[in-house]
Amino acid sequence: MTGMEGGGSGGGRLPQCKNHSHNPPGHHGYNWPDRHEHKDLPKEQDHLPFVQDHSNFDIVKATQYGLLERCQELIEAGYDVRQPDKENITLLHWAAINNRLELAKFFISKGAIVDQLGGDLNSTPLHWAIRQGHLSMVILLLKFGADPALIDGEGYSSLHLAVLFQHMPIIAYLISYGQSIDTTDHNGQTPLMLAAHKVLGLDPTRFLLKFNPSLNAVDNIEKNTALHCAIAAGNVSAVDLFLEAGSSLDIKNIKGDTPLDLAHQTQHRLIIHLITEEGRMRARKNSRLQRILGENEFLLLLVMALIVTWAIGYVVELNSDSWLLKGSLLLFICVIISLFARQFVGFNKLKYFPVAFLFGSMFWISVTCFIWFLPDILLCDDYH
Repeated sequence: MTGMEGGGSGGGRLPQCKNHSHNPPGHHGYNWPDRHEHKDLPKEQDHLPFVQDHSNFDIVKATQYGLLERCQELIEAGYDVRQPDKENITLLHWAAINNRLELAKFFISKGAIVDQLGGDLNSTPLHWAIRQGHLSMVILLLKFGADPALIDGEGYSSLHLAVLFQHMPIIAYLISYGQSIDTTDHNGQTPLMLAAHKVLGLDPTRFLLKFNPSLNAVDNIEKNTALHCAIAAGNVSAVDLFLEAGSSLDIKNIKGDTPLDLAHQTQHRLIIHLITEEGRMRARKNSRLQRILGENEFLLLLVMALIVTWAIGYVVELNSDSWLLKGSLLLFICVIISLFARQFVGFNKLKYFPVAFLFGSMFWISVTCFIWFLPDILLCDDYH
């Protein structure tokens, strides 16, 4: 990188910007320009190689290494704290990405612009701090008036970036600070849509759902909901979460596709099954009886588990030596239970069946002990 000059009333020509690197690796698998990260730099001045003469550091390198005294010296010599380098990157950007809190406060006190846009992504220092997950720097910049609603060159606001890089503490702080959970980027995508489309897995989608975002909002381009985005990305975890949260199955995008239509286009069998089963459950819940059963699905599972455990025990203890008969009866019980569960219990609630089965087993064990074994034990005690 070529040098940069700084001017001032009494400082003359300042050290050239030639000793600092602009080429660290990308972050979290997301391909943003690689000239913004310096995480490998030592965090304390004491950790610097003892052979280096810090007095020869230019102000950018001194900022990266957190050398407050050297930066103070250069600024007092006339360096303009607002002056960007040739890539339009300011000192506050470098302090933000390297989490140099004291330097950030010093630069702001000397007139640094908190929301200065810079770099290839035209980002603010707040954007840089969020990308690296520096919560303490995010709090500091917001305290000094940074605007979290500003978007960078890719069209992302602060909350979108926190979601994209999966920094849950920063997401929570930005929302508590007042940024809307349904804020949109330049394409009209909410953070929930971005999480569903870009990040596979439960979080941050599950985390965002705790803040009651709009499930039926659509973007400006394709008119997709968050559920459409999850289906297009093959994000099964997000699809499951959205169905459980009550996402609409009837909203059509700009091409006229419902979520189920889009699932058929992607030919993702599991997603098709999830949406189809959810649609059936919602249709059945239109009747009064189905609504009552739907509100008591776990109780229904518990009753079903009690019946299953009793039936299995009854069949096993049948006064018959034919295991073919017993096996056929057990298979018949399994078929009946499967049909009953598909008809009356939601797909998402079936995961609780092992717990219900455990409770059912404990119930029948207790009944057996108190009704069959305990009276005999008491009779034996009386006899003796």
